[in-house]
Amino acid sequence: MSTGVTADIKEIIYHWHWGDTEPAPGSQHFGVTVQVLIGQVGEDFADSFDLKVFSPSMLAERYRADHWDEDLILPGGTVLPLTGVWLMKEWSRAELEAAIRRVVPAFSPAPDFETAAHRISRVIPWEYEYEGDVAVNHAAGLPDTPVSFWHDE
Repeated sequence: MSTGVTADIKEIIYHWHWGDTEPAPGSQHFGVTVQVLIGQVGEDFADSFDLKVFSPSMLAERYRADHWDEDLILPGGTVLPLTGVWLMKEWSRAELEAAIRRVVPAFSPAPDFETAAHRISRVIPWEYEYEGDVAVNHAAGLPDTPVSFWHDE
């Protein structure tokens, strides 16, 4: 019986919004994009899984009625789907990293890294997630799906 592939966090990188510096622990107003580099145990390669982490107040400020990020709204509408957004009442790097470290192993082992990555992407979006849609459509004899329906390609 195969042991499968186990996903492994290689690195967690923070890209701070609106301030370039990490807020003090307990801050209740923050926003950060978190890049989680994940590969498989025993391998050096890693793929990027990206999420946005906001305090409720920062989310409300960034997406208030008079200030929508046009790149994220569905074309021709006023709907903002928030995939890959996590909310925290107050900032704690330790709590966030503990949550990420619980999520990643929860989807392992898997038959291969691609399967583990698709599973993890249910919670933390994977940089190659849309490529699976193209492969599935191709196998079914259907046209490729667009990588993103937000942008014309």
